[in-house]
Amino acid sequence: MKKWVYSLLALLFISVAFFDTEIMAAQDEIAIRTVVEETYLLSDDYVTPLASLAPRAIVILHNVHAGWAHIEYKGQQGYVPSVTLKSAQPTLMLASAKNPPIVRETTEGQTKHLGNVPIDSIVQAYATNEENWYFVQYGHLTGYIIATALKAPTSQKMLVQKQEGLVVRNIASKSGANLTSIPTNTKVDVYTNIQGWAYVVTEKNIQGYVLANGLKEIPIPKLGKYSQGTVTKTKRIALTFDDGPHPTVTAQVLKTLEKYDAKATFFVTGHRVNKSPKVLKEIYEAGHEIGNHTWSHPKLTTVSFEQAKAQINETNKTVESIIGQEPTLFRPPYGAYNKEILGSLSVPLIMWSVDTLDWQHRTPSKTLKAVQTGAYNGSIILMHDIHQTTADALDSILSYLTKQGYEFVTVSELITPIK
Repeated sequence: MKKWVYSLLALLFISVAFFDTEIMAAQDEIAIRTVVEETYLLSDDYVTPLASLAPRAIVILHNVHAGWAHIEYKGQQGYVPSVTLKSAQPTLMLASAKNPPIVRETTEGQTKHLGNVPIDSIVQAYATNEENWYFVQYGHLTGYIIATALKAPTSQKMLVQKQEGLVVRNIASKSGANLTSIPTNTKVDVYTNIQGWAYVVTEKNIQGYVLANGLKEIPIPKLGKYSQGTVTKTKRIALTFDDGPHPTVTAQVLKTLEKYDAKATFFVTGHRVNKSPKVLKEIYEAGHEIGNHTWSHPKLTTVSFEQAKAQINETNKTVESIIGQEPTLFRPPYGAYNKEILGSLSVPLIMWSVDTLDWQHRTPSKTLKAVQTGAYNGSIILMHDIHQTTADALDSILSYLTKQGYEFVTVSELITPIK
């Protein structure tokens, strides 16, 4: 950079110094920033260059005053225009080397060793503009670690069980700084367990180390017999309809159910609810049960856990905005789920015991035949209220089951023991 640019920077400092600007300093946490445009680290005179900073260089911010940021970069401290910096976003990484990874002051050979990160600990890692190196933070220890010493961690859902909650610290030690606390019964994602300490992240992005003995696994609902129906002493059966609501097909289904004084359970998709809110309200007001069938019907085991949760949560919110309450059950599209999805649910997960395959053959007589051959006391029958052929088959199905002496109940009524 040419001398006139240095002079311009100095003039900028002098001009903005007349304005009353707030000083921003790092408090409990180290403020990490990334360089957004090429600049120079200047000495206290705001003219003499100390180092060249390329885009994506990671720096430690000490404070900002009058448009200038006091920063630290590879052991050197100086100033850059604050507009050349922005907050850097870290990624959680696991120290996975054979020996505790060395934290270095720079990425050059024979550089100063600042300390070591314990094996199996979690660090906040920042991508740099230097290949094969991360800038990391572990408590108050910051510096560079070779990329091969880190790997992406896996997580497990757990629950805070301590009545008084858990103290969150910046390192896996009681000597670590007290960052905050997490209340009892809070769900957390656990990324590692090291010498009795667990690194956790909450939904509100509170993160750090807590005592591992203050956590417990989230109880998984014991749904077994309920998920695919339950044998009952009386002739009770649950009719279920997936993928709706549909503006015309669902309306016909509702009329037929009313004719036989039958109650059913509708596992709705959020995107269809969004298009036909009036139909959803009609289902609910007719006394039928509403279940969640995700927003857009993806196979949940093929998307990330966060995407799966979003599919469920968005549907819950949309349904609640229309009928005043969230769905009381959940059915995964294609019947695909895993332990993580199941553990995150606050309502029962419901499968089926009789699959009519109405979506496949689209033939009313075949739908009826599937019910006739498969129905039993306590069974859950799967159909879809988006196909006209299913609506056309329903009258015959209800007529047959009525003659067999069945009572039509919602899924929740079916799986709740009669007192």
